[in-house]
Amino acid sequence: MAKRGAYILLFLFILHDSAFNQLLRLPALVSHYRYHRALNPNIDFGDFLSIHYQLEDDGDNDQEMDRQLPYKHIDGHSLQQVFVPLAKVVDIKAVTYEPVNLHYPVLKDHNLPEPAISSLFRPPQELIT
Repeated sequence: MAKRGAYILLFLFILHDSAFNQLLRLPALVSHYRYHRALNPNIDFGDFLSIHYQLEDDGDNDQEMDRQLPYKHIDGHSLQQVFVPLAKVVDIKAVTYEPVNLHYPVLKDHNLPEPAISSLFRPPQELIT
């Protein structure tokens, strides 16, 4: 039963996301043909289709009904997505890292270099004799 339901849902999704949803408008095509048949009993179904699908405007002032016909106006704003389930389950484990303790040397004031002594231009020094 679940498999049948899955097939029905798949069919409905395909019907909705493609131009096949225009087939749902077939009753509107039949009723509009009956409307034209009532206006002109000599029209057959082939003439009806050629009037509505080959000509720009059939001149009978029923454009709103004509727009309801299948494949008369196709909306191409659908997003196609494909989902392929994995054949096996992939278990992703979180990797934990242990903190690394870094030991920096403690700097004392007397260990810091003196910038005046190490520079190229030094102040004048006293001569020790």
